Amino acid sequence: MKTPALIFAGILAVASLASAIPNPAAEFCVKCGYKSEIRTDPQSGQYGVCVFPDGSECEEWAFYRKCNAPQTCEGDCNCPWPCPKRIIYVDDDANGLNDGSSWQNAYKFLQDALMMAREGDELRVAQGIYKPDEFALSDRPSLGRAETFQLKNGVAIRGGYAGIGAPDPNVRDLVKYETILSGDLDGNDIELEDIESSDFVYSPSRSENSYTVVTGSVTDSSAVLDGFTITGGNSNGQYGPEGNGGGMYNHCGNPTVVNCSFRRNSTRGLGCCFPYMGTGGGGVFNSQSSPTFRNCRFEENLAFGANEFSCGGGMYDVNSQPILIGCTFAGNVAYGYDSEYYGGAIFDYNSSAVLADCSFINNWAHSGGALFSSQNSIATLTRCLLVGNYAYHGGGAILCSSAHLNLANCTFAGNRSPYSATIDCEQWEKTNYIRAVNSILWDGGDEVSNRFSGAQITFSDIQGGWLGEGNINDDPCFAQPGYWDDNGTPDTDHDDFWVDGDYHLKSQAGRWDANEGRWTKDEVTSPCIDAGDPASPIGLEPFPNGGIINMGAYGSTAEASKSYFGEPVCETIIAGDINGDCKVDLWDLAIMTSHWLEEY
Repeated sequence: MKTPALIFAGILAVASLASAIPNPAAEFCVKCGYKSEIRTDPQSGQYGVCVFPDGSECEEWAFYRKCNAPQTCEGDCNCPWPCPKRIIYVDDDANGLNDGSSWQNAYKFLQDALMMAREGDELRVAQGIYKPDEFALSDRPSLGRAETFQLKNGVAIRGGYAGIGAPDPNVRDLVKYETILSGDLDGNDIELEDIESSDFVYSPSRSENSYTVVTGSVTDSSAVLDGFTITGGNSNGQYGPEGNGGGMYNHCGNPTVVNCSFRRNSTRGLGCCFPYMGTGGGGVFNSQSSPTFRNCRFEENLAFGANEFSCGGGMYDVNSQPILIGCTFAGNVAYGYDSEYYGGAIFDYNSSAVLADCSFINNWAHSGGALFSSQNSIATLTRCLLVGNYAYHGGGAILCSSAHLNLANCTFAGNRSPYSATIDCEQWEKTNYIRAVNSILWDGGDEVSNRFSGAQITFSDIQGGWLGEGNINDDPCFAQPGYWDDNGTPDTDHDDFWVDGDYHLKSQAGRWDANEGRWTKDEVTSPCIDAGDPASPIGLEPFPNGGIINMGAYGSTAEASKSYFGEPVCETIIAGDINGDCKVDLWDLAIMTSHWLEEY
């Protein structure tokens, strides 16, 4: 029989051992730079708190769970102080602890990292292919095609890292280390050359693909997706996220998307897109959202209609205000049969889209080869290039239907349509309005069809002419215009293909050669140089710039062609020579006085 002394000694030993075991919550608090203190409650006894720099405090286990296991909080982790920012690693080749703490111990599946991520975290994802139905940390049943990568507020997800196996896994190169978010769940998609073919959406190999690969719904601008290729989404269901936005679906979401490529995603129309209750947006669908896209590429996405409308091969906006900066839409298609299909690149319904420094190249649709803007929409395009787009019906580049269109320093060339080749305006319920300045509309045939519309076009170069201040009707002298190749069948245009060109303006003083990465000189000078609105700021135009903005998409940019005054360019910049003609004279005074006290 044990004596009381031995029992007491055992109790002391256990207590001593317990006190020696570190408290993970207290350690975490101190590791974060905060102070761990013990409090005493008359009823529950002692407990630890984490004291923050502003004097506020939180029960330390609640703070620990909030920052390390948010899925276990169940509403009791409402601490006033934010968790420390973490870098979480994801690499499908990692074979360590798979806890995201390093490249060696990276999570294998992006879904696991997203589940554990909290506000302030940055997820670094290595090269490879990641699918939304792949996860290991949750025992919930898979949703199959409905699985999607849901963005989170305060969490930045960045791809393009070298990852495990590279000399430096932290090296980031979006091209060399492509990181793909794929909706091809079975990995069996058949590559088809022609996305206009119905095989693209009806192929059995795409029947199991994710409805939408990425979701940005109910997020703000702090939800960031950066450096990924999004592909293989196939939204062929009924409405909502199953019927819209094969690449990305945003409802009441304002995410920030940077350096991403949306390629070969599709939606198949099973309902009417008017008044927005149907399907659309092969690449991206936005509803009541204000997302921002910077330096993104939308390529060969498809909105397909069968006995129903299909809209927005690249993007579909409804009641939304998207911002797109430096984006490219190339080869996107709104196509179908026994139906109408609108907006090869973008379809807008009651939306206000702002686009700057964007390019629309060889997009196709029934109406609005590049853009279809409808029902109270306001589209504002600045320094945009729209070339080689095609519409079977109207608006080779843009079709406006009861909408407003604002253009500044845009270039249109080589757009095709049986009706208006460049811009077509039609009226359903309200009058259209077009305002264009410093723009070039050329080589499309009938450049503007202004049915039921008001238009104010000034200081622009329009083939065939247009009545308005500062307008001209002269060959803009592009460096190398693109063209339609008849593919050996000159009697039909159905198999023609677009060969792209260079739309910098020729100049005897200097033109930027993007292919060579240097300045070169031509034998002629474009009449569009120094022909823009004198009241427009010249921005970053290099010297000599004439003190007046150039027309076209490169006006006001560092790649604007230089001004030529009939003699070699000055070797020395003379103080007071505003226009760069090697003289200080009344022309310089006139430019200065016309902008006196202006602020930009």
